[in-house]
Amino acid sequence: MVKAGSSIDPLLRRPFAVHRLCGETGAASASGAPSCIEILYRTVGKATLLLSRMKQGEDIDLLGPLGSGFSLPRQIEAAVLVAGGIGVAPLLPLAHLLNRRGRAVSRTVIIGAAARDGILCRGDFRKTGARVMVSTEDGSCGIRGLATDLLEDVLDSLAPKPAARLALYACGPLSMLQRIATIAREQAIPCQVALESTMACGVGACLGCSVPVRSGSGGPVSYQRVCREGPVFDSAVIDWDRLNRIAPER
Repeated sequence: MVKAGSSIDPLLRRPFAVHRLCGETGAASASGAPSCIEILYRTVGKATLLLSRMKQGEDIDLLGPLGSGFSLPRQIEAAVLVAGGIGVAPLLPLAHLLNRRGRAVSRTVIIGAAARDGILCRGDFRKTGARVMVSTEDGSCGIRGLATDLLEDVLDSLAPKPAARLALYACGPLSMLQRIATIAREQAIPCQVALESTMACGVGACLGCSVPVRSGSGGPVSYQRVCREGPVFDSAVIDWDRLNRIAPER
């Protein structure tokens, strides 16, 4: 949770994913721990405009790390990471982590955006040893279409592998995540999604980032907080239809 600026306007902190640990590129401290973190953002409002105007050496107020991250099952043989636009942010450190598994896990990264200028971090993902595929809705970069179109092609190419040995990870727009969750359910592939949400506190107190989940197929609906129980969820537990109804209210 990042406080942008030193005044009370904007009042609330803004939530960001950890995009990179500086130790991953060799800039670790003497103790071996990462010496800094990087966040990735797009300037879209007052808070991010203030961040964009900061100069090297200025202090910034952070609260974190918070919430839960991705998990890596030991038995997986192939991982597919799907990012929509700025959703690449939390997937890059995951790609680095998968790289440490070596050739035991094949890795494919799919990046989708509306146009070429929305395709981010392609070279960074390639440096992790992953195969990178790109789609844009206007066809200005990669294939013309959606990231989920590429996902179905990739999964078809991996079809001989048992579904339990595959893993999907995704972050991006809600509509993309819902489609990925549907594909994962139909093919019985484990899938983890990182949800994006406006947050007031980031520590679970305000309940403003709660999302509907079900304990099983047709089970009762309860609510979990993106900032505490998330932002990473098993895609199978999210009540996507209900989430789509309440998301515009945020």
